[in-house]
Amino acid sequence: MGSIERRVEALERSFDNCRTAPVEDSEERRRIIEELEARRPEFEERMAREEAEGNFTRRRALEDLEEQIKRRIRTREDGF
Repeated sequence: MGSIERRVEALERSFDNCRTAPVEDSEERRRIIEELEARRPEFEERMAREEAEGNFTRRRALEDLEEQIKRRIRTREDGF
C-alpha cells in the first residue's frame, strides 16, 4: 500500500502545483497516470480472480483508498 500512497501524494502535489502554476500537466503526473493506466488490466484481472476465490481484500483496500482520497479532497475544498 505504501507505493500507492506515494503515487497518490505525488498526484496531489502535481494538482497543488496546478493551482498556483499554469494549467499544464507536470511530467511526473503524466508519467504516473500512464503507468497506472497501463497496469489497470492487470489490476482488474487480479482483483476479479481473487474475488472469484472469495478474497475481497483488494476490493476493500481500493474502496478504503477511494474514501481517503475523497476525504482529502473535501478537506482541501473546505480550506483546511
